[in-house]
Amino acid sequence: MKKTMTQIKEPLKEMFSRSKLLILDFSQIPSNSPVEENIKFFFEACEAHNKDPKLPVNRQKFNDALLEKSGMRYLVSRYLEDRSAMLYGSSIYKEGRTYHLGIDIFSKDKEAVYAPCDGDILYIGEESENHSFGHFLIFRPNDNILPYIFFGHLSAKSHVPGLVKSGEMIGRMGDYINHENGGWSRHLHLQLLSNLPEKGAAPKGYTSLNDLAQAKIDFPNPIKTLFPNWKIN
Repeated sequence: MKKTMTQIKEPLKEMFSRSKLLILDFSQIPSNSPVEENIKFFFEACEAHNKDPKLPVNRQKFNDALLEKSGMRYLVSRYLEDRSAMLYGSSIYKEGRTYHLGIDIFSKDKEAVYAPCDGDILYIGEESENHSFGHFLIFRPNDNILPYIFFGHLSAKSHVPGLVKSGEMIGRMGDYINHENGGWSRHLHLQLLSNLPEKGAAPKGYTSLNDLAQAKIDFPNPIKTLFPNWKIN
C-alpha cells in the first residue's frame, strides 16, 4: 500500500493567513515598491546617517514598522534568494556563499513554534558565534516521506528531543538582546534537509552559485514541499 504524505499544519499561528512577502535580494525589488517595503532604501538611509542596517535592533525596527503598516504578523523571505547586498563584507560573502537555503519568517514578537505534524525531535543544539543559528532543532516527520525540518534562531528553551504530536509547541523564536538567536532580528529560519548533518551540528544556511544545483537536491524548497497552497501576500 502506497504511503501518503502527512498533512502539514502551520508551525506559527496565523502564518498561512497573515504573512507578507519581503524581498531581500536588492536587485529583485520592484522599482515601484513603497518605501516602507523596500529594504534597499532602508539600508541606504541607515548608512547615510552612519547607522549599521545589519544590527538586529535596527533591522527589528524596519520589520516592526512594515508589520504594523501592513497589518500582517509575519514577513517571509524567498527560497534560494541571493543576499549578496545584505551580506557584503561578511565572511560568508567573501566565501561566495550568498544564496539562502531556507526561508526566513520575521515577526515582531518571540512567536511560539509548533510541530507541523507528528514526528520526532532528533536533537537540539546551539551555535554561539555571532551571526549564527543560535539555538536550533532538527525535526523528523513520522511519515518517512518528507525531508528533515530544521528550525533555527530559537530561544534557549526548546522542546527536549523525543516524539511530539502535530500542533505541539516545540520552541519559540529567540531574541537578539541576549544573543540566544545568533544575533539577528526576531525570526524563524526554516530549512529542509535531505540528509542529516553530523550529530549535533547545524546545516549550512547559504550556498554558492556553483553549488546551487546540488543545493536544490540537498535542501528542497520548503514552501513547495511543505506548504504548496500557502499564498503569501
